Amino acid sequence: MVLYYTCMNKKNKEYICIIDDEYQVIKALVRELSDFVKENNIVLKTYTSANDCMQELPLIGKDISVIISDLRMPEIKGSDFFLSVSENFPDIQLILLTAYHDIPDIQKAITAKIGALVIKPWDPDLLLREIEKGRRLYSLIKDNSKYMGMIENQLEAAGDFQKGLMSTSLPDIRNARIEHTYIPYPKLKVGGDYYDIIKLSDSKFVVNMGDVVGHGVRPAFVTAMLKVLSLSVNRKNIKEVFSPKKLLTLLNSEICKLMKNSKDILVTFTSLMIDTEKMEMTIANAGHMPVSIVNKDRCTTYPIPSPAMGFSTDIVYEEKVVPLNKGDIVTLYTDGLLESEIDHTKIREEVIERFFIQASKRSNFNESVIKDSKLVRDITDFHDDVALISIHV
Repeated sequence: MVLYYTCMNKKNKEYICIIDDEYQVIKALVRELSDFVKENNIVLKTYTSANDCMQELPLIGKDISVIISDLRMPEIKGSDFFLSVSENFPDIQLILLTAYHDIPDIQKAITAKIGALVIKPWDPDLLLREIEKGRRLYSLIKDNSKYMGMIENQLEAAGDFQKGLMSTSLPDIRNARIEHTYIPYPKLKVGGDYYDIIKLSDSKFVVNMGDVVGHGVRPAFVTAMLKVLSLSVNRKNIKEVFSPKKLLTLLNSEICKLMKNSKDILVTFTSLMIDTEKMEMTIANAGHMPVSIVNKDRCTTYPIPSPAMGFSTDIVYEEKVVPLNKGDIVTLYTDGLLESEIDHTKIREEVIERFFIQASKRSNFNESVIKDSKLVRDITDFHDDVALISIHV
């Protein structure tokens, strides 16, 4: 192994490596690149064996911007060497330098995503341009990785903040047991689903569930805003006689005012009030998935046709009163439970209803529904935020 070293900045080293079994070729390349590496503060390392370079890759691989290698060498072909480098250090830019026109080996090198093929005897200016291009691409990839890491950290922090903001304690209600499940979109860490459970008395409570259209950070911010708005409107509403339709009408008015410059922001929402003493449920819906009631082998849905919130302040929502029976399981969910990213289709609502019936016969209702919903699509993660609430009366 021959080493040519020049680097003024000891903290931030950048390496360019040359591998060729002909010592005269290495000398010529070092001579031609000496001014370039000095001007750019680069460590130039040379090897007469690809194996020697491979032994050092675990130590310096993360700092190598470009590798220039001969195609035909005694111990290992340049194409095989490049395949190994590409697999373990995909950011390194690869330049194949050869006097041979061995098509199979060149094709293998292309599989390793070589950035350039330079034929011996080489044009020094051409080789330098290819090295500069490789360094620019390497720098771009590194910067992109750094920024993606920063975004990932910010999304993690935003997700933790949202979890704290959206967390809700399950109230102790006479003759009612509540299960709640929230799964944010795994790729983004944050979600656009909202739910809350508010106790009015020992036998009466409110369940709110909303879904901001879209994915990513903006729906997550709107969800946080929805939480604050909902609590504010609920306090005003609770001072009087609580009404789900009144909540939705007031909430829609506030959302329209606050989001007047964002016409593409829409919120589906459902609010229901359950009274376990009177054994009745009052439902209001704004374009959300319908509430269902499961009992034994029957699942009944209660759709209330109405637009999502955010269209117009003139909308007045309606509500429906539904009697409850002992053993009923009331379910609310967001459409992430239905959606599939693979073929851009949805599970039919009657399939979900079948899952509800099956889950009603098991000890953990929500867990069963989530498991069945994944199994039917052969997925391990959902492709949207998912919220599911079940109330057992």
